[in-house]
Amino acid sequence: MSILKNKIVESAERMFAEKGYEATSIQDIADDCSIAKGSLYKFFPSKEDLYIEIMEVHFARIMEDSERIRERTELSPRELFVEEMRHQLDYFLNHGLFVANSLKEKPAIPGDKLGPLLFRKRARLLNFNRGVLQRRYGEALEPHIWDAVMILNAMGKEYLHLMKTSAKPLSVPALAAYIADRMDDLVAGLLARKTEPMLPAGLMMEFESEKPETLRESIERCAGAVLEQAASTIRELSVPNARKRELEQILELLREEGEKSEPRRFLVTALLNELATEHELSPYAARMRLWAEQLLKP
Repeated sequence: MSILKNKIVESAERMFAEKGYEATSIQDIADDCSIAKGSLYKFFPSKEDLYIEIMEVHFARIMEDSERIRERTELSPRELFVEEMRHQLDYFLNHGLFVANSLKEKPAIPGDKLGPLLFRKRARLLNFNRGVLQRRYGEALEPHIWDAVMILNAMGKEYLHLMKTSAKPLSVPALAAYIADRMDDLVAGLLARKTEPMLPAGLMMEFESEKPETLRESIERCAGAVLEQAASTIRELSVPNARKRELEQILELLREEGEKSEPRRFLVTALLNELATEHELSPYAARMRLWAEQLLKP
């Protein structure tokens, strides 16, 4: 992401969190960045597009980090569950004001693009926690899985609310372990009592249709976004035009390799090493290197 575009995104995220989507105008964001409104529109055609960009960045980060946690084969199922809870709590504690508001807020504007987006994001997050619970408790919980998802989300949300708005000094690792214990108690009770679920699968079909992305789908989508951000940064680099063309060719080669069923490891590594020689592009190269390592595993 270019320096100016990154500044715009950071300003917009802060203002959306503090003032709310409706109360924040494009002019407010432009003023906060000390740029003309027309300059902002060069990056984002509308406030909706800016909002969507921020949401995509947040959810991409959540999914990326979670994939890395699930690769830790040394963890037992319970340890994995605790670690996934700790990651979510920590992330939402740091970004929760914006993300939580995004999940519940649905701006009423003509040609609304945000309503469907926010539904998809909420559905993806619910399905993500559904997967967390399925990995922890297996098929036995399946009849009650949606009830367990809702209770898990509610617990996390309320504790985070106390930590964020009332400054309650709770330890995130301790809270993650506590929630894991309470979910063990809950699931044991549900299975022992054999009660009818409040949310049978048929009642949640609209959420079930929003299946979580596979690892490859997630990586490909995120890598595509990072390539676009890198391309935007290249255009602003203070280097000769010939060097810019070289860097753009590197991005194109990376894109082509990423589309192949079996990318060439040596070529991807060499391209990322060359990209990283430019200081402004090294963060993008580092992120793409992590994804490449996951896709190129033997």
